[in-house]
Formats: sequence, structure tokens, C-alpha cells
Amino acid sequence: MKLAFLFFCLAVSTNSKPLSLASVPQEIPVQESTRLYFLTSGPEAELKGFTVKSEKNNIDSNVFAYSVPETDGSLSPLTINVNDTLIVTRPEGSTSAVKLYQDRITRSLNVFPVFEKSSIGFKSGKNVFFAVEKPNGKILTIQNLKVDPQNNGYVRAYSGVPGDLIPQPYMFFNSDVYQNVSFYQQLDIRIDEFSMDPVFTGVSYTVSFGQVTTTLQSSGLIMTPNYPLTLDLSDITFNINRVGDESVSLHMNPFFYRDHVYTTFITVNFGFGIQQENSFPSQLDGRMNAAGTMNSVEVRSSGAYAIQYYTNSTSTNAVGTTLAGQGTTPSIITTTGSSSFIHTCLSFAVVFVSLLIG
Repeated sequence: MKLAFLFFCLAVSTNSKPLSLASVPQEIPVQESTRLYFLTSGPEAELKGFTVKSEKNNIDSNVFAYSVPETDGSLSPLTINVNDTLIVTRPEGSTSAVKLYQDRITRSLNVFPVFEKSSIGFKSGKNVFFAVEKPNGKILTIQNLKVDPQNNGYVRAYSGVPGDLIPQPYMFFNSDVYQNVSFYQQLDIRIDEFSMDPVFTGVSYTVSFGQVTTTLQSSGLIMTPNYPLTLDLSDITFNINRVGDESVSLHMNPFFYRDHVYTTFITVNFGFGIQQENSFPSQLDGRMNAAGTMNSVEVRSSGAYAIQYYTNSTSTNAVGTTLAGQGTTPSIITTTGSSSFIHTCLSFAVVFVSLLIG
């Protein structure tokens, strides 16, 4: 349950009849310095009849007045100056979903509702995003992400928003993971709301709805739906964007939900039917590097993952090698498809970095 939210909708329950907020106003205790953000895609005429009142704060308005984004896509909040009770009344016959997000402690906060045709650029501060509309077959994405560390730029992104408790906002992307990568084509964000650490310069991107990644690009992020809580089984194969017999290097950094115990398998499929499989326990965030004439990569998991990746063309003619690591003694599991022979060894001769991100 997300305590930061109050949901205003036409209540439907198996144990009661629908409750009209027109006849039973919603009373919400609000504190001094609280900022209220109304998230909805309802029609103007209906939202203007959705009243918002606070006697001590001299507020007598409607939801529409606070639900229309500014030119940059962010919402202007309704600010509370005195402790009081906010009374919100739904007009009779209204069926539009309206969410109210409250915050009183986050500095430099920008709240963005994302609609089907939104195209939201970077804004200085702490940015949070909500999928107000959900177009069929599309997901939230960050596209054309550019990070300039020389200009104090960085991006750390989290599931959920400030105020979430179960779970608390959970990291799924960190631009510091690969310091040699400054551009990401697309981050798949298969959740309904997410947030970023405050950043004030050195970053540009576009947040919008897009298609789920099926072919790995030069750099990006892939993610399970409902990250980080899902425990659904998933098995997805991603194509590798390779030209002819070109050799490609693939670098992957998975993020897992450590409060759940599960295993994720990443299998790299090379030419000539050769496969190399690597296993990752959810308690550790590891890294995998692969190189060769690879065709695709398969990710199988019984839990949540978000995988930050990038690819490079290489000059090697090797059929394929992978290095995977957790902790300080990496286990390399290689599966040869033609013989189903599995070889496991501990490698101490290879130097690699293993991430332990809290």
C-alpha cells in the first residue's frame, strides 16, 4: 500500500454498492507546507465540477485548476499554508480516476503526469513521473538520455516516488555504473511511477510512452513488469543488433530485489549453436561481459530485474566468451548447446568489477 497516495475514484466493492463522492465528500487532513498534485486525464467539464475546499486556507477551487500541466509538462501544486481539513467532492455521475499526491519535505520537486502523447524533457530538480494514461502495448520510456559528468550530470532512477513505503523507492538505473557510456538510446520502465535523484545540470532526455525493447541497441535498460516486487516467471530473448559476421561485445549490469530470494539466468547465444549461460542470485548485483559473433541473449528469471547494458563492435574473431561475476570469486557457467555439456569453474585470473549496490 502506498501511503503517499489518496485515490479518488468511483468506489466499486464486492461488499458494497458504488459510493458517489458527490453525496459523501472526502475529508483529508492536510498539514502546513504540504503540496498537493492532482493527477488525472478526465475531461475539463467534469473536473471543474470536482470541488476542492479548505476554509482556513481560503481555498474554494476545483481539480481542473490544478491538473493541467505547465508548458514543460510539470504540475503546479496546491500549497497548504495552515493545518486544516481539505474537502474534495466528486460531481454526481463522475467516473474519471483522479489521484492526489502529497509531499511536504522534498526539495526542488517537479511532478510530471505522463499522457499518451507526452514528450517531457529534463527539468532541473527532483523529478517524479506518473503514468496517468496507459496506451495499449506501450510502456513508459526514457529516450535519448545524455549524461555529461564533466558538467555535474548523472542519473539515478528508482521505482516509485518519495513517500512510498512498501517497497521504498528502489534503484533500477545508475549512470555511474558505466563511466565510459554517456548516451542511452532507451530505458524501458515497465512500472507506473518512477523518480530520479535531484540533478540540476549536465543531463538531457525525453520521457514518453514507447514500445518494449526487443532488440538490444547500443545502450539502454530492460526491465520486468512491476519491478521490483514481481515474482512471476519470465523468459525473454532479445536480439543483438549485429551486421554480418561482425563481432560484438555485450556488457550487462543487473539490478535485483534483494528482499526476495530467486535466481536469474542470462544466456548468450553465439553462432554455430554455441550458448553460454550465467546465473545471478538476487542477493547480489553482478556484471556480465560477453564478446563474439552473438545473435541474441535470453534472460530467464523467477523474480524482478532491471538490466543496464551497452554493446560495442569488436575486432576479435573469437566465437564467444563470457565473464560473469558475483562477490569476489566469480562462477563462470558455460553451456555448449551442441553437447549440453556444462562446465563450472572459479576464475582468479580474470579481473572484473562486481557491484554491490544497496
